[in-house]
Amino acid sequence: MYRLLLVCTGNTCRSPMLECLLKSKIKKLNKTAEIKSAGLYVTDEKISDLARAVMKERGLVIRHKPTMLSLKALERVDTVLTMTESQKYKLFGDKCFYKVFSMKETVGFDISDPYGGSTEEYRQCAELLDKASDIIVENLLKAGKI
Repeated sequence: MYRLLLVCTGNTCRSPMLECLLKSKIKKLNKTAEIKSAGLYVTDEKISDLARAVMKERGLVIRHKPTMLSLKALERVDTVLTMTESQKYKLFGDKCFYKVFSMKETVGFDISDPYGGSTEEYRQCAELLDKASDIIVENLLKAGKI
């Protein structure tokens, strides 16, 4: 089974929302993959209320608790996607691990952090994540990974 790890800063907004979107889309295709998310600097114990609300508007429920990124998690997955290029380099400096890619490399654009922003900023982030998830699923299908 293909294993994908999504990484953002605090694991309270972007990566859990993308995890939720990807799981939903892959399930609708009757495909399987292990999709998880983690953060570089996890300080909160719960997902952002606005992230939950925006996903609920889309008919989705985030079932996730913020998780700190670990070396074990990195080692056990096939691919790691970071929300920004700078996060990719925070993971490995100039010697990026062979399976770590930024969203910009993968889908053509970074995903800015809505943390502390308005509901509208979370909606805009969710829209970008939705577009990104379509591209990711299409790429996984083409590569025969799901």
